[in-house]
Amino acid sequence: MDNWNEIRTAYQVARLGTVSAAAEALGVHRSTVIRHIDTLEAVLGAKIFLRHARGYTPTDLGFDLMRVARATDEQFSQLVERATADPAELSGEFILTSLYILAPLVIPILKSFQASHPKVIVRYLTGERLFRLDYGEAHVAVRAGLKPDLPDHIVQPFIKTRVGLYASADYIARNGIPQTSEADCLTQIL
Repeated sequence: MDNWNEIRTAYQVARLGTVSAAAEALGVHRSTVIRHIDTLEAVLGAKIFLRHARGYTPTDLGFDLMRVARATDEQFSQLVERATADPAELSGEFILTSLYILAPLVIPILKSFQASHPKVIVRYLTGERLFRLDYGEAHVAVRAGLKPDLPDHIVQPFIKTRVGLYASADYIARNGIPQTSEADCLTQIL
């Protein structure tokens, strides 16, 4: 059915009770409202309103139509609101996960982000478990190790850190000094 204007008009008549009030709300002439209702009733092959001196009362079909139109109108209004919202004003939920030892680095960043975007609900999950981004368990993961080889994931370095290896004199006497290059000791945190 390609009659959204007529459905929207009928919804306003059902909501407001009169053709005049619907015409004013929609910014159209009374005759347009009546024409839309007549067209919709012709398409449906049934009456959607009982007409009387005080206005229009929906029939059972009219009430059914009103429920569908109300839901559609609300969803469309939400869509328009999202489309016209200030893109700088973020909202919704943001889930970040990292190893717990990275919390001192991550928390100040999250605190600043939260202050800049108060409508965003920030959830910070820490631990050894790898939360699956592809299953929606988290939106961003900060992890240590080699760059993951996953399609559809954007991977960027967060920090680079050097790791020192230490051994007791007894260990070196038994096993010798470990032979590693400096590059082997560099771990990238992703």
